[in-house]
Amino acid sequence: MTETETETRLSHETDPSVVVLPEKPANVFEHLEKSDANLVKYRIEYVSDGSDKTASAEGGGQQLDPREEPPVLEFIEVRVTDELSTFEMAHRDKEISFQEKRKGHCYMRILSPAVNEALRCVVDYFPSIDLSGRVIKVPEPFSIFVFFEKELTEYRNKLKWEPGNEPPEECPNRWAYKHIGIVQDFVRARMQSAVDKERELHKKGKVTFDMLWLLFKPGSEVFLDHVVTGEYNPWIISNVNFEITNGATNRYRLAFWHMDANNIYVGPAETAKSIDRFAGEKDITSLDVYPCEYLRFDPTLDDADLKGIRQHFIDRGRKWFRLRRQRSCYDFNGYGISFPRRPYNSLVMVDPIQYVMQQGGRAKLLLAVTHPSSPLKICSCDHCTEHIYKYAVKPKFAGYTEINPLLVEEMTDDQYFLCDWRVEAFLFKTRTWNLLHISGFSEPTYNRKLLENLVIKDSTKELIKNLTQMYVQKDPKKSAQEQFGVVQLNMVHKAKAEVKQESSAAWSADFIQGKGEGLTFLLHGKPGVGKTYTAAECIAQYTRRPLLSLTCSDIGVDPETIETSLKGWFNLAEVWGAILLVDEADIYMEQRQVQDIERNHLVAGFLRALEYFRGILFLTTNRVGTFDEAFISRIHIQIHYGEFTDEDRERVWQTFFDKLEEEQEDSMRIQLGAKDYTQSEEMRALKWNGREIRNAFQVAVALAEAQGHKDSKGRILIKTDHIKASAHMSRDFKDYLEKLYKQDDSKRAAMLMHRYDAYGTAGSDAKGKAKMDAF
Repeated sequence: MTETETETRLSHETDPSVVVLPEKPANVFEHLEKSDANLVKYRIEYVSDGSDKTASAEGGGQQLDPREEPPVLEFIEVRVTDELSTFEMAHRDKEISFQEKRKGHCYMRILSPAVNEALRCVVDYFPSIDLSGRVIKVPEPFSIFVFFEKELTEYRNKLKWEPGNEPPEECPNRWAYKHIGIVQDFVRARMQSAVDKERELHKKGKVTFDMLWLLFKPGSEVFLDHVVTGEYNPWIISNVNFEITNGATNRYRLAFWHMDANNIYVGPAETAKSIDRFAGEKDITSLDVYPCEYLRFDPTLDDADLKGIRQHFIDRGRKWFRLRRQRSCYDFNGYGISFPRRPYNSLVMVDPIQYVMQQGGRAKLLLAVTHPSSPLKICSCDHCTEHIYKYAVKPKFAGYTEINPLLVEEMTDDQYFLCDWRVEAFLFKTRTWNLLHISGFSEPTYNRKLLENLVIKDSTKELIKNLTQMYVQKDPKKSAQEQFGVVQLNMVHKAKAEVKQESSAAWSADFIQGKGEGLTFLLHGKPGVGKTYTAAECIAQYTRRPLLSLTCSDIGVDPETIETSLKGWFNLAEVWGAILLVDEADIYMEQRQVQDIERNHLVAGFLRALEYFRGILFLTTNRVGTFDEAFISRIHIQIHYGEFTDEDRERVWQTFFDKLEEEQEDSMRIQLGAKDYTQSEEMRALKWNGREIRNAFQVAVALAEAQGHKDSKGRILIKTDHIKASAHMSRDFKDYLEKLYKQDDSKRAAMLMHRYDAYGTAGSDAKGKAKMDAF
């Protein structure tokens, strides 16, 4: 019989409502017994290459008498054509779905209720095929029957009824043994030879493109190089689609999911990956994605390594989940996720709720991955209850969706294994949100001894310590669990919780609720004397709080948005319990002028935001003389940083010497003569501030490393000449500026009424480092 004789007859003379079915080709159905031949149907379906319309109506079928044996399956051969003749006109609304028909590929429709029920009983996960319908469509290569052949065979053997123990005639499952056998024989005739050959290759760690689908059983764990960086992470394979050109598969499109999170829940999130055609055989582990079980073919790994790799991902997932359970600070030393991947070394805040509020959602989670495959219980007889439904499988991934980390303390190891490797975090060093790699997170470390190195009057230092420590104790930050709990409480409990929270806040002398509850410091003086260091390092480290350091580039200078921007930053500082620093705050606090409306709006916006800030705020400036008087009354503590004395500079130098010796003891050494030179008359005449000393010492270390002079132990020597080089450059530059301006920087600042550096020097009652007025 020729091919044209097996096709459906279509012509202008043919009634378009009638489709003449072709005869069944012998090569497809030769395995069937004659008595079973009528249980299997055959049809050719024509698909227009341009319009994706079909020339063969499927039809819904008729409801059969349950006592009669139903047909088992219908095999449909799909052919692509450019023209559909009259039938296209008669069925212009019959559209074909690419996903369902696999254009150019065959598929079958399972018509037997018993076979469909069997699939629902044994398949625990196969999302690409809808198992809930009365008719189930299965595309070639019929992978669901290949992957679940063992389970279907075991199911079938349970239903081989003994004589005298048959189920009632009305039981649709009484045909299960026979019909499952027909379907399995059909699939084996079509696929078994190719499947067996490919599985032999799998045993050698090899794979071919045409049979690549056999490698990926839906629901299996795979390693996927998601962004082609060489880093493989665990995922679950959910679907394998074929992309067909000219009737041939030229690409696979694979869908995956793993455990990710939004601002509330942890759950499955999808991605996809394409694999283009390749020639011949290929190592499975050389693919961008491969099943986890084939990692054993990596020659560099033994059994202990394989177990260790899985445990690594489980531990990593547990760490990732723990980070999401509570808003908290961490040290981060690692790489970001976004390209180009940059290294970061910073204190960070992990706060998924704030991330979503400011950056938008990151992951779109699936609502379900369990796949509705539970049996429909088409029969309630005792035979079916005892032999079928009692052993029906449960959905494979039940409990994987909508996991709330605030309410769920632990997940399973299998869930941890699939967890994401990305964490949304705020980097305090850059004041930006980033996705960071989970491997870089560690518990934060704080050095409370830093405050002892601060060059400032002892009484002032003690007052700052006491005030900030007391304020921190009275202002505990809410955990993520507490924050979530308040949202979930009913109105009565919520009211009680709010009263309790208000009672624990710091006492305010202001009669207006919510106003004046913060603690604001103004640190003023010439550059480089330790103003920023006080807040940035010492106080934040002493109170074990993160430091949120802002400049005008972070806040902005637009009068229309300044207040909103400040409130946003102030809110973050309050929520996170951070020490807030506004460095070089002059631009927001300069005196208002009647004729400068924009300046007035800018200052007024800053004032309003400042009034209601409830945290610890440090403002630094080297131009305090330009401040608007309205700010003075809103600042609780004003601290003046005067000129360094020679003793102060000696302490600063010694601090840097100690730091180098502690951190580079085995690789660097400072010559005794170099230390003595820092106290020489030549160096004292420079009157360096702390920043200048730091810069000079850093340059000296760099010069020493470049020259590479070493002692007998192989340590790089920092010599007097290295420090002299920095000193001479600094001296020459200062001489240049003094000749340019006809005076030094302190005199210029006094003349402009920006500040008075001589305050508190010899001859003053306030001799020392700081002058402080507290209100």
